[in-house]
Amino acid sequence: MTPRSKERLRELQLAFVGKLMASLSHEFKNHLAIIRESSGLIEDLLLLEEQGQTSDRERYKKIISVIGERVAQAAEMCRFLSGFAHRMDQPLSSLSVTDVLQEEIYLLHRFARQKQVDLVSSFAENVPAIFNDPALLQFAVFCIVWPALQGLEKDSRIEIAVGRQNGAVEIVVNLEGTRKEPEGTSPWEELLPEVLHMLGAAFSRRIGADGNEVMAVTISSIKPSDLSDT
Repeated sequence: MTPRSKERLRELQLAFVGKLMASLSHEFKNHLAIIRESSGLIEDLLLLEEQGQTSDRERYKKIISVIGERVAQAAEMCRFLSGFAHRMDQPLSSLSVTDVLQEEIYLLHRFARQKQVDLVSSFAENVPAIFNDPALLQFAVFCIVWPALQGLEKDSRIEIAVGRQNGAVEIVVNLEGTRKEPEGTSPWEELLPEVLHMLGAAFSRRIGADGNEVMAVTISSIKPSDLSDT
């Protein structure tokens, strides 16, 4: 990998992490705003009740339920964020591809909602663990999904499937819907071959019988010889 390629990889990886963190912080702000608003409503109702102007148990229950739901959603976001952050602790580790992609798909959902694209997953059972770079794997999948997400028309669908493939793990990204013709190759797509090489992964792209674009990444454990080559 050339010095310029390494620099470009670092730039785009930081951009990738920045995009997901910015989206997540926006979602946290939404949850906190609703919790704050609900708390204010309870204070107003309590004040009116003290003055003998109202007594509405059902409204209290409804507001408290909303607060509980938002707290639960924020806690779930923290859980996925924590998993995502810890992927960067060790460049190489034993990992579950399913767990790694669950975190990433969760963090990408807001972008999909904004584009009105349905982002779904389909994970097979008993997918073997592999020894590889989890943060780089998440970045590689982002390099595939992000350009598709930007190019697909609304009401399209992106399915990310994970399964076994001859002792390795196969990640299949199936695009359903109309994709606008790109003006050029995106920087994410340009860097993808180098990233896949670093992961020791194979890549294929085809048009399925239904006319949908299908991209597949086959990845297994990095071997010591592969590490010396990168």
